[in-house]
Order: sequence, then structure tokens, then C-alpha cells
Amino acid sequence: MRVRTGIVAAVGSSLKLKLILLVVSILGLTVGIAPWGAIKIQERQLLVDSGEHLQILQEILNVLVGSMVVDERHRVQDVLEVVGRHQDVQTLRIFDTDGVVHFSSHPAEVGTRLPPLELQHYQGLADPVAVTREGQDMAQTVLQPLFNGPACFKCHPAEQKVLGMLQLSVSLNDLHQQVAGLRRSAFVATLLSLGVVVLGVWLALTFLVDQPLQRLVAVMGRAEQGDLSVRADVPNSDELGQLARHFNDMIAKLHTAQGEIERYHQEQLARADRLATIGEMAAAIAHEIRNPLTGISGALSVLSRDFPADDPRRDIVRQTRLLIERLNNTVEDILHYSRPSSPQFQTVKLDDIVDRSLSLAAGEAKKAGIQVIREPASDANGAASAMVSADPHQIQQVLLNLILNAIQASTAGGQITVRTQVSADDAEPARAAVEIEDHGKGMTPEEVAQAFQPFFSTKAQGTGLGLPIARQIVEQHHGRISLRSTPGAGTCVQVQLPAQPQAAGKPAAC
Repeated sequence: MRVRTGIVAAVGSSLKLKLILLVVSILGLTVGIAPWGAIKIQERQLLVDSGEHLQILQEILNVLVGSMVVDERHRVQDVLEVVGRHQDVQTLRIFDTDGVVHFSSHPAEVGTRLPPLELQHYQGLADPVAVTREGQDMAQTVLQPLFNGPACFKCHPAEQKVLGMLQLSVSLNDLHQQVAGLRRSAFVATLLSLGVVVLGVWLALTFLVDQPLQRLVAVMGRAEQGDLSVRADVPNSDELGQLARHFNDMIAKLHTAQGEIERYHQEQLARADRLATIGEMAAAIAHEIRNPLTGISGALSVLSRDFPADDPRRDIVRQTRLLIERLNNTVEDILHYSRPSSPQFQTVKLDDIVDRSLSLAAGEAKKAGIQVIREPASDANGAASAMVSADPHQIQQVLLNLILNAIQASTAGGQITVRTQVSADDAEPARAAVEIEDHGKGMTPEEVAQAFQPFFSTKAQGTGLGLPIARQIVEQHHGRISLRSTPGAGTCVQVQLPAQPQAAGKPAAC
């Protein structure tokens, strides 16, 4: 069983063996069947020729018998004995209708009676020419009835139509041996032909197919292990050569792409190191700045108590405290980005977080003259709101930052649309999404590509940490944040969070 399994596995994994077995099968059917068919045709033709010779010999015997019956009946026995001495003649006899042998090439059987079954067999033959087999001996027998005639009336009644039969049996052993020899020769010739063809096909497939494929497979294996400097060396101009050239082109492109990716990766690592260093420095500086800012703000509050209500210095103090608050917010952003806090998850309604964020931003929107449109949450099944597992304070911080960005990007009289929805996709779990869409100045593709990079900002007074902090928080919640923008048409930001299991509908596009 193991040997059989091994053979099947070897054949299944070798294209060359499959092709050779296919060629051998086809040749075995064509080259093998043709000689055997020719031998069968030749055998039948030899039998036909032998039967014709027997009939000629039988006609000669009939003439002899007819001429001798009238005058010298004793010479019939002599003629049969002489003819019977031929090496191929087995039996030559004349017997009557009762099976009594009157003349025979074997004198010992003269006067004997044929067995009833043999006599019945001879009398029942429809074809006078028949092939018989006794053990290993084959013979062809011809039976010729002897009809009664006027010359025979003196010895036989006139009403008897058939006097007996002339039987001539000729051995077919020599013919059988010739046919067997032809079969052996055909078998040997077929084997030799198949051997030569198999050898030729084997050599052709080895040099033209197998060796080029093995070289190509070896090169592919090295490429699979990461060595993209390898190249296939198949000088042929056939399909395998074309395959090798296409493979070399593909590997060359992959090698070039790998080099570019490695360079980009090194650049990103260097940039990440710089950002990490900058973040650490910024965090240290922020700690050093925050305490003096608190002291300065407190000192200004103490000093401003003694100023009269109409003292112009009060306005200077107010402006200074606004600047201090702005610096303090920047310090808080830097500290939050460099040392983010872990979210405290709880199951909440996403719409509640959105509504609180809109409430906090309502004053800024009114001051900027921006209309905020809140689209009611509803999916295809009528669900009122999506439930999410999140830290409501951190998600509120993200949404508030995005809404304020949209307000700052819009012009007076513009509008902002805020919508919530639940995605329905069989390929992944349901997600609750919040989309904030404005119709402001928009962003270029280059600005969109860098929007989530730390310290990048399109605003004159921005720190460039709002969107990076938002993405950081959303990713901690196992969500996604994406941005689409068209210059002059506005920007749409989408925040997706994993939704708790419930009915889901298809979200509307931005």
C-alpha cells in the first residue's frame, strides 16, 4: 500500500512522468493494436488459403476415386495411403452413411465404425470446411459427400442418393506456430518501439522541459525566501523562455519596490525617532511651562483686584489671561499626545455623546454664524440609536474637536451636517459611524495625506495635534477615522466604532 501511495505521489508531482505515461498509453493503443490486427487478418487469410488448397486436393481425390471405383476399387486404398504420407495430412478416409470406414490413409481403421457422436457431428456440419482442435493439435477438415450414380447401381440401390463421405483433415500446427511466431515478433517489436519512443520522449522532456522548469522552480524558491536579486537563466525562446523572462521582469520590479519600501521604512523610522524625541522634549518642556503659566495667571488675578473697574489695564490682563489659557491648552495637547490615558469603557448611546458634543460647540457655531444640522439617527430597521462600548469623555473630546475644526473651516452663513448611522456588512461586524461634513474651503490631496501627521496644521494658530490625538483615541477604541476632502467643496470626517450587536442598516454616503 505504501509503495502504491508513493508511486501515485511521484506521478502526481511530476509533469514529465505524466506526459510520458500519456504518450506510452497512446502509442500502446496505436502501435500495439495495429500489429495484432494485421496478424489476425493474416491468420484468417492463411486459413482461407489452406481451405482452398484442401478443396483442390479434395477435387483431385474425387476424380481419382470416381475413376477407380468402376475398375479397380483396391487401388483407392493405395491412393489414400500415398496421399496420407504427406506431413500435413492427418486423416484421409471414406466412410458410408453408417459410419463404417471403407478406405483410409491409416489401414488399421479400415472396417471400423466411427463413434456415433463423431458421425453425428460430421453429418450436422453446415459448412464443409471446419477447424477442429484436439489437445494442442489443430486441424482443418473438409467433408465431401459421395453421391450415388449409374456406375454405382450395381453395388448400391438406385434409390440411395448418398453413399458416404470423403474426409480430408490437414494439420494446422505449422500454421499455428507461424502465427505464434508472428505474435511474438509483433510483441517484441512493439516493446522495442515503445522503449525507443519512451527513451526519446524522456530525453526530450528532460532537456527541453524538466531541466528549465527545475531551474525556474529553484529560482522561485530563492525568491520566495526573500532573495530578490536572483534571475532565471532559461535561454530558450519557447514558452518556458518567455515565462522565465516575465518572471525576471516581475522579480526586478519587486526588487525595485522592495528597495523603495525599505528606504521609505527607514525614513519613517527616522521620522518616528525624531517625533519620539520631539514628543519627549515637548512633554518635558510642557511640564516646565505649565507651572509658571499657572503662577503667572494667579499673579495677574491678584494684581487685577486693585484696578478700578474702568482701568484700561483690566483689558490687558484679560487678553494676557486668554493667551495663558491658549498656551495651557497647547501644553495639555502635547501631554495628552505623548502620554495618552487608557479609556474607561462602558456601554453608551452614541447619539448621547454626539448631542453633548454639539451642545458644547453650539456657542462657537453661533458666534461664527454657522448652522449645524443634526440628522436624526435611523437605520433601515428603524433603530433609533447605536450602542457602543466606549469611554464617553474621550469620544466626546474627539467629536468636539472635529466639530470645532469644521466650524473653523466654514465661512459665516455656512452649514455643518452631523449624522450617525450603523453600517451593515456581512464581511465584518456592524459599526456605528459619526460623520461631520462641512462646506468650507476643503483640503488638497497633499494636505489630506498629511492631515493625521503630528504637528501638521493648515491653521495659522493650530498645534497640529488635534487629528493625531483623535486618531489615537479612536484606534484605542478599536475603531477607524477617515477623511475625505475636495478643495473649495468642503470636508467630511467619519469616525467608526464597533457597534453592540443589533439590527444594522446601510449607512448613507458623505
